[in-house]
Amino acid sequence: MTACFIEIGHYQKAKAGEHSFGDVILKRFIKEENRRVVVLSDGMGSGIKANVLASLTASMALNFVCEHKSIAEAYELIYNILPECSERKMGYATFTIVDMAGDGTVSLIAYDNPLPFVLRRAEILELDWQSVELASTRYAGKSVSTAKFTPEMDDRLFAFSDGISQSGLGRTSEWGRDGAIAYSQKALRDCPAISARDLSEKIVNKAEMNDKSGLKDDASHLTVHFREPRRMLVATGAPGNRERDFAFARRFAAATGSRVIAGGTTSELIARELELKFSETMISFNDGMPPISQLAGVDLVSEGVMTLSRVERLLRGDEIAFRLQDGAAERMARLIFNADLVEFIVGTASNEFHYDFQYKMRVQLVKDIAELIENRHLKKVTVEYF
Repeated sequence: MTACFIEIGHYQKAKAGEHSFGDVILKRFIKEENRRVVVLSDGMGSGIKANVLASLTASMALNFVCEHKSIAEAYELIYNILPECSERKMGYATFTIVDMAGDGTVSLIAYDNPLPFVLRRAEILELDWQSVELASTRYAGKSVSTAKFTPEMDDRLFAFSDGISQSGLGRTSEWGRDGAIAYSQKALRDCPAISARDLSEKIVNKAEMNDKSGLKDDASHLTVHFREPRRMLVATGAPGNRERDFAFARRFAAATGSRVIAGGTTSELIARELELKFSETMISFNDGMPPISQLAGVDLVSEGVMTLSRVERLLRGDEIAFRLQDGAAERMARLIFNADLVEFIVGTASNEFHYDFQYKMRVQLVKDIAELIENRHLKKVTVEYF
């Protein structure tokens, strides 16, 4: 398969009347192996008790799989550690593991969750599911389902808890895995370019509609889209050597995708070297931040350190929290969320307008943002210094 970007999106809603998710989704990017692992676990029952079971299961499964432990060994370790439910006298949580290796192979492991499925050109791709029996006498008769496939460009993988597949039970008829497949196909026909997260949200909301008066169980959905990458470049600071100003600006001009400038001095440098003119109109927001400028061919021109600091805080939270807010930092964060490969070009100059501590703040902020983009949001980041 041609190199592609792996977009991972998910959405969750708690059972009606509960404030805590009984399902948990954890993600990890293993940079050294160019490997991405996602775990979805559904704890027994609902609310806080279910969340504890699911959190323990998901975190242990994630660690064991990342350490390349066998399925059977990981399973037994997990269920020997899980606390026992006082009512049911057992510790129990289901799990689905999606392991995306650097060589392009995707391995799927499912225990008591609905089996994940893959849509290729909106048609179901039949996977060769295998059942792995557990040897331990304590777990006699239990098995884990596994499958592998090599994705092609524009494939979509779907995984979910039984709050999705069992929605509608007792009202009309149980939606089932087939219902989830059919609805996913319809959603893609209606909107082929829909994002992974928005598609997951759409499916969870449909499950809630199936249950009519509110979800009868926690509903969690994961979508993985293998597609062409979307690029973004952020320029901030000025080169340490003025002789590199033009190279810095030319690097910015050559970038494809979204382009952002963070810093007044940076924007003046790029405008000067590329002979661009600022618009006479500046845009102010009610966010306590300086107004943004407008420069031909540039998606966003903002202030530097303060804006980057706010972007870093936004990236630590949830996209939903600022999706409807507007401001320079919110716009930059949304561009980052919509990009797959984020490139930073960082100037190392320090002058009378940008004291040494501000330069250090800028460099540290870029490092912190890059780490969040990679580890929390599983996107690729490069940082180049001038």
